Parts: sequence; C-alpha cells; structure tokens
Amino acid sequence: MSAIDDSRSVPPAEQRPSRPRTWPHRFLSRLGSGLLRLAILTLAGLLLAGIVHIVTVLRIPVLATHDAATVYAALGANGHAELVTPPPAGLPAILDGAPNSVAAVCSYDLAAGPLRVVARTGSLPLGLTVHRRGGGVAYAITDRAAIRGVLEFVVMTQEQLDERLANDEEGETSRELRVVSPSLQGLVVARVVVRRTFDRSEAEALATGVACGLAD
Repeated sequence: MSAIDDSRSVPPAEQRPSRPRTWPHRFLSRLGSGLLRLAILTLAGLLLAGIVHIVTVLRIPVLATHDAATVYAALGANGHAELVTPPPAGLPAILDGAPNSVAAVCSYDLAAGPLRVVARTGSLPLGLTVHRRGGGVAYAITDRAAIRGVLEFVVMTQEQLDERLANDEEGETSRELRVVSPSLQGLVVARVVVRRTFDRSEAEALATGVACGLAD
C-alpha cells in the first residue's frame, strides 16, 4: 500500500505593500532639510560678513586720508572760506555736493585755540556744517537760526569748553554758541543754494564771506 503524500506545497509568503509614510515622518524629513539649508545659509552669511569686515578694516587708513577735512586741510587758513565748487585744481569734488549749490570751506586746527565762525545771511538759503577729521559731521546749522542776519558759533575741543566754562562769570549764561569738535582738525563747510542761474555770483559771495578765525 503506497503511502499517501499529504504534503502540500506551501505558497510563498505574500509581500505586503509598503505603507506610505505618515505625516509625522514627512514633517520631520522636511524639517531636517529646512534646518540644513538654514545652517548653510547662516554659515555663508557669517563668512561674507567676516570678509566685508576685514576689507573695511584694511581700508580704514586709506579712507581716513581721503575725507573732506584732510583733502581740504590747506584751504581757508587765511581767515575766510575758500570756494570749492568747482574744486581747485588737483583736488576732488565734495562728495555730497549738489549741482544747484556752491560751497566754500575753512579748515581748522584747534591746537592753536578755539575757532570762531561768522556768516552773514542773504536772500539765498545758507547752511554751515562742521566736519571732523576722519569723516563725519559734528554740527550743522542753517540761516533760520540767524540772529539779526548773522550766524555765529565757536568750535572747540571738550577741554577748551571746560576751560571756557570755568572762566565764565558765575551766575551768567554765555550767549555764544559753542560747538565741540571730537577732533583737533576739521573743516567748516558753507553751502549756499542757487535758485536761478544768475544767482550764482551772489551765492559765491555769501559762501566765501564766511569768516573763520581764532576766537578771543
């Protein structure tokens, strides 16, 4: 009697279809990619900022010798502002110069003492600015602050101001306008707006009429 083969072929295990990623997995994957991109961009920004900082530091000595107070240091030493529009031969134009204005400058060195600036106003708008050595505006005033048609102030260092205050009469307030310059050397720029073409000669007269001399 033949043995009956009861063995049955077992079908291969059915492959289960892979389950799609759930939303937490997709969120974490996108979050990781976003953080990686953010880290790369941050590093690139820091690297660029470092390069700009290094270049700026290296250029400071060059920029310090090309500011307006240094370029025009020899002008206005005779007690009156000298015209710089158009600029004198061999000197660059004032960078912020407007085409419809004229400018004149007085250089100063407070090592010799405080500087008194006196400007008479006219029919054209007039403005005065004090530029410190190395760049930057220390003070600005317009003809709207003129008293009886005159703008007047004294430029000095902080030490000179302290000395002047100590010499003031006790109980009395000084009427002079005192401007502290953060540097010993600097520049006073007088700028007059030219409204019409034929106003230029009057504008030049106003600008060069600014007096800059040692204060009493």
